[in-house]
Amino acid sequence: MNVELQRSLLNHAAKYSHRSRFNIDKIAFNKQLSFIKHPNKLKALFCTRRAAKSYTGGLYLVQEALNVDSCNCLYIGLTRLSAKGIIWKDVLKDIDKRYKLGIKFNGSELTATTGNGSVIYVTGADAGDDEMEKLLGKKYRLVIIDEAASFTIDLRRLIYGILKPATVDQGGSICLLGTSGNLTTGLFFDITTGAETGWELFKWSAFDNPHIAKQWKEELEDIALNRPRFMETPLFKQWYLNEWVIDDDKLVYRFSYGRNEYDHLPSYPGQAASKWQYVLGVDLGYHPDPSAFVVVAFHEYDTTLYVIDCFKQVEMDITDVANKIKWFKAEYGIDRVVIDGANKQAVMEMQKRHDVPLTPADKTGKVDFIQIMNAEFIQGKILLSKKCQDLKDEYLSLIWNDKKIKKEEHPNCDNHLCDSALYSWRYCYQFLSKMPKESPNLKDKKQYIAHTQKLLEESLERQIRNQEDQERGEDIFHTSAMDNEGDVMNYYINKRRA
Repeated sequence: MNVELQRSLLNHAAKYSHRSRFNIDKIAFNKQLSFIKHPNKLKALFCTRRAAKSYTGGLYLVQEALNVDSCNCLYIGLTRLSAKGIIWKDVLKDIDKRYKLGIKFNGSELTATTGNGSVIYVTGADAGDDEMEKLLGKKYRLVIIDEAASFTIDLRRLIYGILKPATVDQGGSICLLGTSGNLTTGLFFDITTGAETGWELFKWSAFDNPHIAKQWKEELEDIALNRPRFMETPLFKQWYLNEWVIDDDKLVYRFSYGRNEYDHLPSYPGQAASKWQYVLGVDLGYHPDPSAFVVVAFHEYDTTLYVIDCFKQVEMDITDVANKIKWFKAEYGIDRVVIDGANKQAVMEMQKRHDVPLTPADKTGKVDFIQIMNAEFIQGKILLSKKCQDLKDEYLSLIWNDKKIKKEEHPNCDNHLCDSALYSWRYCYQFLSKMPKESPNLKDKKQYIAHTQKLLEESLERQIRNQEDQERGEDIFHTSAMDNEGDVMNYYINKRRA
């Protein structure tokens, strides 16, 4: 055997010796193997905390990089920094060290290059559209998107519009990994609840992870023994049971079934029946955001705001919106239409061409007014009818964006009906309403006695207040002429004894 051939064989053996050291069948536990080896090109992994979710993604990335020469694999976290914190040291470097794979790590570029020329890229994509656009141009054998439940960008656009075409050349796969959270909208939520088809869904808990199952059992037993009330919280149900439960503290609005619902408007006889006022709130949109309409009513004698009806629809043009406003006016006798005035052209068009009188919504101090509105929700002073299910759904899914220091609504949550209701509520003044005082029937003996007694009590109370005011004036006159605090104190002591 000549020297060149011998050298070539040695290089080839060194190049692929890692494959014998990294045998995924012996390394991964059963649930991991089922996930990694499944042939479907779109897969989702839905796990509790400590179920080795991210480590599973790391094993999958390394296996593909080692088995397919010169391929590209991609790990995506929320941000570049969070992605590095999850996968870089504790997963990829741990796997390399454990199985002596000789992977070359570039910390500045966040790339891990295997001996056969494959590269694992680590990045973040939740900062905005610019980060998504950076992923264009490469061909990928495998894409892992971690913490999928927490993304604020449009995952559908990222996956179907950018990444899916990039995996076609190498027959690649895309995987979403995540745990339940507060965001009950979006692609990952739809996949895990069966609303999105075409994905193979895998579920397991920390009990299925043989490396942590014993500790997990002990942790749950400790919670049950020492912190049993924690087991009732949304956080426990998310982290330990992997249930989609929203933490009430994360909700923007404090609507509650039962407390904030009604079946029929109260009836007021006679002239009072005409004292209802109806306000329509309108939030303008087109696509993908819908135009939204909410009708509310309040009465001169009632401090409660009643939300009567709601409607939302995408791709409504100016004429469609104007016609819908006219329909609500005819249906409910709307007294005032309060509309989002951001699109001034649309508002002026409806007023001049369609003869629809509109009042621009007051949008200043939104967060402050939401808190005031929440106080009324908690007191049961805002009630919704059965026609308002779409608005109820928005109230129960709209959460604050944890990534912002200043309070902002989560961009992935629908809030169009919520905004329409807020516009209406800010215009209404039901909190000033009062029941009229009924005049007593003086021909009725009991009412006459009660009325006379009330007048006597009010007269006596006025006399007492007048006397106290007079004495207070005398006290000020006497004490102001005294020389020191001791004299003032003696004056009050003697007065009290008298």
